[in-house]
Amino acid sequence: MLALAAAASIAPGTTAPAQETAPPRPSLNLYGATGLIDMPSAEAQPDAQVSASYSQFGNTSRRNFTFQLLPRISATLRYASIKDWGNSDDPEYKLFDRSLDVQFQLLKERGTWQPSVALGFRDVLGTGVYSAEYLVASKTIARDFTVTGGIGWGRLASVGGVTNPFCSMSDSFCERKIDYDEGGTPTFDAMFHGEDMGFFGGVEWRTPIDKLTLKAEISSDAYTREQAGPEADFERKSPINVGAEYRLTPGITLGGYYMYGSTVGINVVVSGNPYKPLTPQNLGTGPVPINPRPANANRSGAWVNDQGAKATLTEAVAKALNADGITLDAMSYTADAVEVRIINRQISQDPKAIGRTAAVLAAAMPYSVERFSITPLQNGLPTTTVTVQRTDLEAQANRPFAGVQSWETTQIEGALPVLAQGQSWRRDVYPLWSWAFIPLPTVQIFGGNDGFRPQLTLQFRGSVSLSPGLSASAMVRQPLLGEFSDPGDTESSGNLPQVRSQSKRYYSGWDPKLIRLTGDYLFKLNRDTYGRVSAGLLERAFGGVSGEVLWKPVEQSWGLGAELNYVAQRDPYSPFGFGYYDYQVATGHASVYWDTGWYGIETQLSAGRYLAGDWGATLAVSRRFANGWAVGAYATKTDVSAEDFGEGSFAKGLTLSIPLRWSTPFETRQTIDGNLTSLANNGGAFLNIQNRLYPMVREYDRNRLERNWGAFWQ
Repeated sequence: MLALAAAASIAPGTTAPAQETAPPRPSLNLYGATGLIDMPSAEAQPDAQVSASYSQFGNTSRRNFTFQLLPRISATLRYASIKDWGNSDDPEYKLFDRSLDVQFQLLKERGTWQPSVALGFRDVLGTGVYSAEYLVASKTIARDFTVTGGIGWGRLASVGGVTNPFCSMSDSFCERKIDYDEGGTPTFDAMFHGEDMGFFGGVEWRTPIDKLTLKAEISSDAYTREQAGPEADFERKSPINVGAEYRLTPGITLGGYYMYGSTVGINVVVSGNPYKPLTPQNLGTGPVPINPRPANANRSGAWVNDQGAKATLTEAVAKALNADGITLDAMSYTADAVEVRIINRQISQDPKAIGRTAAVLAAAMPYSVERFSITPLQNGLPTTTVTVQRTDLEAQANRPFAGVQSWETTQIEGALPVLAQGQSWRRDVYPLWSWAFIPLPTVQIFGGNDGFRPQLTLQFRGSVSLSPGLSASAMVRQPLLGEFSDPGDTESSGNLPQVRSQSKRYYSGWDPKLIRLTGDYLFKLNRDTYGRVSAGLLERAFGGVSGEVLWKPVEQSWGLGAELNYVAQRDPYSPFGFGYYDYQVATGHASVYWDTGWYGIETQLSAGRYLAGDWGATLAVSRRFANGWAVGAYATKTDVSAEDFGEGSFAKGLTLSIPLRWSTPFETRQTIDGNLTSLANNGGAFLNIQNRLYPMVREYDRNRLERNWGAFWQ
């Protein structure tokens, strides 16, 4: 069973925008990849394009997620169901299959003669049901007419092909071995193998009728096993597919097709791009004007000894910042310097919040103050101190190239654990309460025979801060819409302790679910080292204690972390019970984090012990964007065998984070987060901890602040 969940959280990002150019964005085929109808093409989507699609024809339905990883590399994750597949004696048998495709565009179309050329691999990590390789070329011979032709191996050579030329190199190339088993094993030893090589091709015409496209193709896929079952209702009578697509909006496309001379197919595509917000980005009112101090201004520091003046000054600064969605948490001052610690509640770009704070200080502070030090807080945790000189601000304001110049004169360093003592002011608001109600949609895919099960719950999140960094928090979910029946004990596809395969039971029933109830303490040991201690009901299925330490200097692109947890499995039917499964485990990992600085790609390598007691390592790679978008994937390999692990052979999944700022015209730091992962397997499972350190501090190192520094003057 797979689950896709969306929730609100906080997440900034990296990289610079790019613009889509004519001709219009290429269409997607029924596999979710760039292509014709069932066949691929050599075109590429715009960089960073994200698409989700659903297609169906005959006894086959596919749910696809596609991401243009880089300008010439795309990947598609697919979840397919095929009714009565193969030679099963059960007429109700339905195959549920996961597969991964990768396509590399080798040449980009140029000039009169050069076509785009791509090399693609289907089902490189699945069960082999769709295993194929292809080399394809596409050429737009008129602005609205594109021709595609290609050669294929595997399924794309299963009908009407010629002898595979690689057979002459070695007899081993003439045999293509595919094991339709648990999947998860790379199919490298089968690539370009087989007795035959097939040919496919087609045309695509963007008609003069606005938004309407017509397609026709010749397929080299025989669909042999889809027709082999005793109750199969699909028959391949012809290699020709024809169809039409209509692009309702730039992000929504509907397609209808006549497939293989016997059946009708449909395709629904929803697509978006981090670089193209859905709504115009209203920057709101500008910052407070920065005016140079008069040359003959009184720069006396006597105000430092005037308690009334300081109280009035602090109140004015806090009020001005609050109008921009920024909370003044603490402030210390001398005659010539001021340091403030702020909480950015609303502004999506942290450099913008820092710039707004600097502008308020320049307008409010006495003329003697020359240095402004600004430290953003995350959940009470001091991150990075940004120091600017007032003279530099006055010289750069309203000048060309102010963004570049201000960065060159800005000092970045790790924040000290505590605010400087002496002349200081701190917010006296503890205990500080906060709460929110959030609608939470979830989708379960391939959970037994119910292949698609949407749900809606109402989530309550509440917390109380007792002092900086020390808090207690709770999360409760109330089911609203959908099916929440109790599945009872569900079988895992492997032989490990059932730390995740019982997840459906934990969310069954219509009573409220206590997801989390914890006490947390976040702190800094020095400028570069962060710490966290958590205890309580850490997630829906486990409770216990957790500790973490992170070393992440602001001047470098990488960091080191370590986490240690001791947890017991919770009772799914009792909010505070632990005896139902009688399972305890010590789990933890050491991690290396690296922001590559290349196309916003960051990596995390973690090694240690997982919830099921297995030992191994996880590699996570994500691409983060300046506006908060993030798309990632991860894979985990542990010391258990593929048989003990079960379906898929190893743990893997996708992550997606979409900022609400991308779809709304007003400032907000909220995001919609999704996690697509298997709940049928228990190997390679992490504890779901709130407030892990690296996600909170990664946006405040030198590299990320520099990439987004243009927002400083907004």
